[in-house]
Amino acid sequence: MPLPGTNTGSAPGFLATVVRLCAGTKILTEIYGSSPARAVWRFFLLTLLCAVMAAAVGTLVQKGAFERAGRNLDEEIGAFVITPETLSFQKDPDTPRRFKLPYITLEYYPGDTFTSDDFNAGRTSDLGVVILSGGLASWSGVNWKGEDIFSANLLSAPALYAWLTAEKSDEDTIKDMQELSARWEMFSGPGLAETLKKEFAAPETKHADGKASAEDAPAILTTGSQAARFALSMLTAVILLTTFGRNFLTIALIILLVSLVQYLRASTLPKGLEYKNVLTVMVYSTFPAQIAATLFDAAGGARFISFQILFVCIFFVYQLFAFRAVMKKVCPQLEKKDDDFDDSDF
Repeated sequence: MPLPGTNTGSAPGFLATVVRLCAGTKILTEIYGSSPARAVWRFFLLTLLCAVMAAAVGTLVQKGAFERAGRNLDEEIGAFVITPETLSFQKDPDTPRRFKLPYITLEYYPGDTFTSDDFNAGRTSDLGVVILSGGLASWSGVNWKGEDIFSANLLSAPALYAWLTAEKSDEDTIKDMQELSARWEMFSGPGLAETLKKEFAAPETKHADGKASAEDAPAILTTGSQAARFALSMLTAVILLTTFGRNFLTIALIILLVSLVQYLRASTLPKGLEYKNVLTVMVYSTFPAQIAATLFDAAGGARFISFQILFVCIFFVYQLFAFRAVMKKVCPQLEKKDDDFDDSDF
């Protein structure tokens, strides 16, 4: 027998539920007795939708900065020149340079100009790309107990050239290039810089017979604008995945903790709710908070307040009103007569 006030047979659709939840708590007095499994499934869908919205907003916010960075690179370097054996800039290919781009630092060291002390000098960034004559590395770093720890993907010039020139139909070649280029390693201290110098600085450009091979294959030119567009697409993917993971794990934990607290509180009241009903209310109560906190964070609001703090603040207030409305529906208080007297009068 359904609980009083429920209408599980005609529950609104997903989008209608989201809109009504954002408009107020009244809908929860109608659907608190619905399936918690459906609520969890809709929470998953909303988390995915929020991740997509965050990726769209974050990309839109950063698009201008990436386009400007691409144009600046076009003016400074002309293009990235990729041959079967070397990487270089089209303009002033023998001049080392460093560029501060959105989110990352781009460093270029041709020939034997790279030294371990040059790498990310002054610790100017926690993300970067290093280009040497023999290959490149994309990396991220953290400082742990006074020591730099890096995770890096290393890619040699031959592997990059082969990957870019492989035909999409040539599955064997693509597989070989993926195996060759998918080299991810962890480094501590100066380990990454030393590896880069050892493997990618001043590469030999000779065949086994000693003849030069620079003319064997045409060079590939990639402009800074093209690289910026690729970087922006990668940023979109990163925002999508990280937002989904953060929202799902953070909010799921909060739902479990708060619903348990509310259940323990409700179990002491007359006609208390079952745990599945409390869980359903708590899951739906996260919807407005997740939408608001996600969009605020994607628009750059993290500089002022973190996603977690904003979410908890909105959710805490919303669920108080939501739970109160549901409890009034399930356990209506008897109207007191004028001569009633109890401890609550004090």
